[in-house]
Amino acid sequence: MEDTSSARLCLRVLGSFEVMLDGVAIPEDAWPRRKTKSLLKVLLTAPGDPFTVDQLIEAVLPEADVSRAASNIRARVSELRKVLEPSLRRGSDSQYVKRIGEGYAFNPNSDSWLDSLQFEQQIAEGHQHADGSQWTRAVDSLKSASALYRGEFLVEDRYADWAKNTRSRLREQHLQGLSRLAACYAELGRHRQVASCCRKILAVDACHESAAQQLLKVQSDTGHRAQMTRTYQQLEQALQGQLGVEPSVETQELFRELSQRESTRAERFDPRRLVVIPLVSVAPDPANEFLADGITEELIYTLSKVAGLEVIAQTTALKYKGARKSVAEIGRELRVGSLLEGSVQQVQGKTRILVQLIKVEGEAHLWAEQYDRDAQDILGVQGDVARKVATALEVQLLAKEEAAIRKEEESNREAHTAYMRGRLFLARRTREAYLKAIDFFERSIATVPDYARAFTGLADAYLLLVEFASAPDCYDKARVCTQQALELDPLCAEAYASLGRIAWLDEGDVHKAESKFLRAIELNPNYAQAHDWYAGLLIHTGRFKDACQQSETALSLDPLSAPVVLRYARSLHEAGRLVEAVDQYQQALEIDSELESAWWGLWYCLAAMWDWDRAEAITRKTLKQHPDNPCAHVNLAQCVTCRGRIEEGQVEIRKALALAGNPPRAFILYHAGINCYFARQYDEGIEFFRQLLKRNPAWNSAHNLIAKCLIQQECLEEALDELDAAERVFGGADPFWDAHTHMDRGIIHARLGEPEKAENELAVLMHSSGRLNRRFAVAGILDELGKADEAMDWLEAAATAREPHVTTLLKVPAFDRLRSHSRFQALLKRIGLAG
Repeated sequence: MEDTSSARLCLRVLGSFEVMLDGVAIPEDAWPRRKTKSLLKVLLTAPGDPFTVDQLIEAVLPEADVSRAASNIRARVSELRKVLEPSLRRGSDSQYVKRIGEGYAFNPNSDSWLDSLQFEQQIAEGHQHADGSQWTRAVDSLKSASALYRGEFLVEDRYADWAKNTRSRLREQHLQGLSRLAACYAELGRHRQVASCCRKILAVDACHESAAQQLLKVQSDTGHRAQMTRTYQQLEQALQGQLGVEPSVETQELFRELSQRESTRAERFDPRRLVVIPLVSVAPDPANEFLADGITEELIYTLSKVAGLEVIAQTTALKYKGARKSVAEIGRELRVGSLLEGSVQQVQGKTRILVQLIKVEGEAHLWAEQYDRDAQDILGVQGDVARKVATALEVQLLAKEEAAIRKEEESNREAHTAYMRGRLFLARRTREAYLKAIDFFERSIATVPDYARAFTGLADAYLLLVEFASAPDCYDKARVCTQQALELDPLCAEAYASLGRIAWLDEGDVHKAESKFLRAIELNPNYAQAHDWYAGLLIHTGRFKDACQQSETALSLDPLSAPVVLRYARSLHEAGRLVEAVDQYQQALEIDSELESAWWGLWYCLAAMWDWDRAEAITRKTLKQHPDNPCAHVNLAQCVTCRGRIEEGQVEIRKALALAGNPPRAFILYHAGINCYFARQYDEGIEFFRQLLKRNPAWNSAHNLIAKCLIQQECLEEALDELDAAERVFGGADPFWDAHTHMDRGIIHARLGEPEKAENELAVLMHSSGRLNRRFAVAGILDELGKADEAMDWLEAAATAREPHVTTLLKVPAFDRLRSHSRFQALLKRIGLAG
């Protein structure tokens, strides 16, 4: 990874342009002119090479007066030096921008760090190591290069002629580096990483046939028939669409050969995809059973550190505790190629651990061993097992993986036991369990103050406690814990994932959150929760296709985790794949019938399909099964309110509040406020939303809904303030509610007699195809501007697109004036909400 700690000036040109001086980004207003920054960019196309004044004029000032252009360039150079070296005295030499003959150059040997130079150096080192068959060293260098390539060279200047050659050269090096990295991974027996490299190449160049060929082979070798077919089809489409040609004869023959091979052999799965079946406790003592569960958890955690293996997560693995199923059955259910199983027994003061690795195909024993250890030496077993499993499956450990395994072997047993107990409570998902988990994690830290994993457990506990306590306090505590964990272990994937969640839900910085999630996944591709949380962020920002892909990855790692299945359902739901989403919501409830978010998602998805009778039947069935759960009453309240039975909805909300305790959960407050808004009880609704914001100021849609209440009360200036507050939370990166922000601003400006401003909001919505509820929002502004027929056109389009808030048409106050319109009544009938 990059190391910029010792450089005073840090510049990034791969992706968006960034300049940092002494660790602080140079602000936009520090650049005297845009041309001053452009001059630096031109010099960075070839660091160290001198550019003549004429070359700089052609690049920076192509239309300038020739007689003044040279002096203009010299003035820009002077400004640039002053920006980069504020304390530079007039007439002194600059260490960064050097005069060479009659030209100028950026000095790469100065106290500076430039990502493109570091990238090219890492690429060269990677190729050199690979040429010498030093595969692990090659991987380290090429991975570092890939991480530095955040995007094409100076993406904001993609049309500038002076940047084209450098952009093309670096892009080609990036693709060559990924190809070589894939080859190195293949030598190390790491099929997942080979596939990942090929996908990255195809994301940059969809017509890259050699990468597609390599991906096809990997997918065939690992038994992913459907993925193999999809890869070939996508290559066909790319070649036809971009170049107007078919895949090469070589590629066609390869696909035909692989397809024929797959059609003639039985379904099989990659041996490097494995599950650790919970170790059997060969003793009636509960302490021995706890020890067996702890060793199981440690084996899963340690094996997951080996990125060349695909390890099923603990949540799913524990479902097989005590299960009387054959190796073949488990293999089919989890689509794994290998199983690790064994037993734990206390024998004459020692612990005996038997472990064996079984290949699903043919149920062949690949490796087995017996460990007889003293209690204090048990933690060393998982490291030895991980090494021998990797060897048996022909996966060579990388240096970082070996270091991570050694670190786990050195853990303190007492601290580790407290940590494991904390994790067990964390899995119960109740307020009381979270508080007990916090107690155990704190005990672990008290025993070993530098135990990084205990800090990550503590952070996760506070993140989960957000629903029940003051969100800012919980996020602050979680942030401190993750930072402490990273100080102790800079390669801790769990800490990066937690920081991503904090950046997203507390700081509202979705770009920072994404970078943290991606870093966590890079450090541990087997960490299902990182993929799951990242999918949540992608849903939030409207990238539903990517969300589905991340959810599928999380699901492949943890297929029997109800929250992971639920996230996949939500991804499908938001992507408009409603029938599939209903199936996944039901699967989540089969795993955990008390998963409240799945109750909500299922009825809401059915409502989006206009299957209102089934949606209500399901909410009533849920309430009958869980009469004391306030969330069940909330579901029924919203369902019947959507169907126009507002008073009945109010009764159910009051029941939910009575059952919710004091203080009620944030979810209950939120929906109580929504129900009041639809019941036209605006003051009460605002009060619920204010209570919610006191506990969680980052709940941006509460501001949106306060604004809606204020609009109905004609408090228009106050409503504008709330919309500004809503938009600040996520910086305009919430497509679900952003559309409402623009709609309500447009409505306010129309009522204030500012039609031009209203039209501006309308234009933003009309040119933003990615926003959810966009058509719904356009209709709201058009209606306020008195354009009823146009508003109906957009509402009908919103229904065709199944926009989420079309389900609220029967009750939403914003369209009260349209209710008598014949087309509005016809639309209600079309979506199943006619009287």
